[in-house]
Amino acid sequence: MGTDSTRTFFTSDTHFGHRLMALHRGHAPSADSRDDIALEHVRTHDEDIVASWNSVVSAGDVVWHLGDLTLQHTTELADILRRLNGRIRLVLGNHDRAHPLFRERAIDAQQELLRSGVEYVCTAARVTIPGGNSGRLPVMLSPFPYRTAGQNDRRFVAWQLETSGDWLLHGHTHSRAAMDADLPRQIHVGWDAWRRPVSESEILCLIRSA
Repeated sequence: MGTDSTRTFFTSDTHFGHRLMALHRGHAPSADSRDDIALEHVRTHDEDIVASWNSVVSAGDVVWHLGDLTLQHTTELADILRRLNGRIRLVLGNHDRAHPLFRERAIDAQQELLRSGVEYVCTAARVTIPGGNSGRLPVMLSPFPYRTAGQNDRRFVAWQLETSGDWLLHGHTHSRAAMDADLPRQIHVGWDAWRRPVSESEILCLIRSA
């Protein structure tokens, strides 16, 4: 992926502008419900993500975002996207308005994302990271864990990938753990687990330790 000076990172589920995420992530400590969450709490949540993101990602790096970038309309996200370091490649999640789940409205949202600086969008991807016998190790990218008998999400089963021999990087679960014994050969790169984008070398270390 890229030149020797370009690094690649992975993340998901930033949920910019999401009141409940501001609550669950500790940015509205005095709030008891969604109705108690002030706009300032949401802004603090969003700015904390921007600062953490930019502390590890440089301007020329690539960041694969595996879904649920925001609940906002894309036009409301434009300022944040301009301030995030790196070249963002978005694998669309179920909350992203550009996802085909939103039907005709998704087309305008996809165009707005591209105008706002996202490099491109898709619903799944296969990339390689340094490692493996041939020097590169293939990994699948999806917002959702693999589709299995025990892990099907009926709402999004059509968008879950079939289990393959490749490792899968995913989001969606909001787990605080990077790996789960019930999800073999899968790594959760979501914000709730890492609170920052995850590097290729960290992914390779987890794969080698499994």
